[in-house]
Amino acid sequence: MMMFSWLSRSHLINGLTTSADCPLDLSGSNFTRVASLCSNKDDRGKCCRYMNAFVAFSVARYANVTSQLGVSSELSDICIQSILQTMELHGVPRNATIFCGFGTKIPVRYDCRGRTTVTQMLESPKFTEVTENCKLSLTQEIDCRKCLNAGIVYLHHLVGSENNMTLSTCRDATFAALASKVDNTSAAEFATCFFQVQGFNIPPVSESSPSPSPPAPKVSPSSLIAASPSQLVLGVPQKQNRHTYRLTIIPGICIAVTVAAVMMLIVFVVLIRRKKRELEDSESMDKNSAKLFPSARPMRKFQEGFGTVHRAQFCDGSVVAVKRMDKVSEQAEDEFCREIELLARLHHRHLVALRGFCIEKRQRFLMYEYMPNGNLKDHLHSPGQTPLSWQTRIQIAIDVANALEYLHFYCDPPLCHRDIKSSNILLDENFVAKVADFGLAHASKDGSICFEPVNADICGTPGYVDPEYVLTHELTDKSDVYSYGVLLLEIVSARRAVQDGRNLVESSQILMASESRLHNLVDPQIKDSFDLDQLHTVVTIARWCTQGEGRARPSIKQVIRLLYESSDPMHSGFIQAVEDEDYEGSDGRGRTSGGKIPRSGPYYHSGDGRYLASSSSTSRSYCSRSFLLETGSPQSPHNMLSL
Repeated sequence: MMMFSWLSRSHLINGLTTSADCPLDLSGSNFTRVASLCSNKDDRGKCCRYMNAFVAFSVARYANVTSQLGVSSELSDICIQSILQTMELHGVPRNATIFCGFGTKIPVRYDCRGRTTVTQMLESPKFTEVTENCKLSLTQEIDCRKCLNAGIVYLHHLVGSENNMTLSTCRDATFAALASKVDNTSAAEFATCFFQVQGFNIPPVSESSPSPSPPAPKVSPSSLIAASPSQLVLGVPQKQNRHTYRLTIIPGICIAVTVAAVMMLIVFVVLIRRKKRELEDSESMDKNSAKLFPSARPMRKFQEGFGTVHRAQFCDGSVVAVKRMDKVSEQAEDEFCREIELLARLHHRHLVALRGFCIEKRQRFLMYEYMPNGNLKDHLHSPGQTPLSWQTRIQIAIDVANALEYLHFYCDPPLCHRDIKSSNILLDENFVAKVADFGLAHASKDGSICFEPVNADICGTPGYVDPEYVLTHELTDKSDVYSYGVLLLEIVSARRAVQDGRNLVESSQILMASESRLHNLVDPQIKDSFDLDQLHTVVTIARWCTQGEGRARPSIKQVIRLLYESSDPMHSGFIQAVEDEDYEGSDGRGRTSGGKIPRSGPYYHSGDGRYLASSSSTSRSYCSRSFLLETGSPQSPHNMLSL
């Protein structure tokens, strides 16, 4: 009898190494329970635990015979595919096996930090404590908890701070080492405790024999498994049930293919009809719109913001810029609606005017006034462009500052643009600058003339975003002032806000700090034509605007005053006269919106614009800065009135 047992075991082991079948036995697994759990999304956690328990149980039974914690690497892929097919036959969804990580998180070969055999696991440090605390029976919760706690202590001592994948594999290896030393029923009890699964029923191995035989000695757990080698192969015995499986699978596959083909045909018919209806609707819409509006011809397109911008010329000769939203998403929809809402009530010489908009099914269009000279970014950075003159650059800086002053002080409620950058500065035929793209603009909630800190999501373009805003999430008007400071540096130097992985503000600090090297900051294309005094003023403003703390930065009113005085010293006298007139007209009281500083007071007042009188008056019009420019700014076009 001992010789027969040894021969059976030897024959089984040799057969495992030569057979192309998976040697793991899942024939006793309750796949009905697994299929039910895996079909319910709310039970995916239980589904993965049952799946893990079944594989670990089969590895433990395999280890009972071979002492190996899993199949060889040559059979690993074969076992994974075989188990997947078996699960699918029992109704376990394929996406559930992917979700649970079968083959990766749930392997068929355990390697716990180099330990691949039962002996190596049993001889590992502190495993004896697990053996002592995991003695059967584990049906009581307190006994199971004691066993689990011992296993957790052992695993943390063995694995340390490695990833969860290693911890999971070593846990399964610990179970397999324990369960390999007991019979099927006891191994199932271990699985119920280790993986917290219920209904893990393994049919008892039949020990009856049709012919009388002499009483056999008590069989060890190892010989129980060795006595039935056919059960070590995945599934039920092959010769008896393989044909039954085929007879069941073939009709099922045929029915599934037929149903899928019918469903696809129905879907195609529905899609074709819907597309045909949409084409008919669009044709009728085109006919109707052709009667109401002159036809437009797309002439040129380029990328900008959330969509593509086309130059469109109507048959009546009018030209507009049409921005088409590339992709309809929740964020793009919000920006689209915000831009319509804001531009419909914003009117200023240095803001791009909205001409109209169109919403047609999933298409979104915005129509703006056409700016023939494109955006500032192309003039600064695109090769082959004629370089902008120094005076043109200073005037563009003044125009943008005027637009920001209007947004911060004369809108109701005040606005923070949040995306001031060179690509959002457009130039008309006379190189008058206008600010565009209000998709990220944020309105003051309390209507105060100066922004109080507002918690807002981080929006903007890298290189231009206020670092204080990034850290604190508190948005103020000084966030736009920081972006304007970066834009000033970009206008002067023709360098990008982020170039070669370096921020323009940081890379310019050395040049701005040294008066002797200041000329190296200027765009090389105009290095012989810039005004040194104006350069000093612009660099001073840029350094002031890009201070780390918002309260140390100037208001946009202070920036405008410095730029105008640098551009034309005579202009400061006109601004002072306007302030005197406003002051006398208000009976010596400052405006509540802005306030005034005393005549003898210092020029700079801790960077806070609320204590500085505006160079424009809100009592004259909705935007007196626009009035001021249109009646004689230093760089007004020739057809404008001059002072």
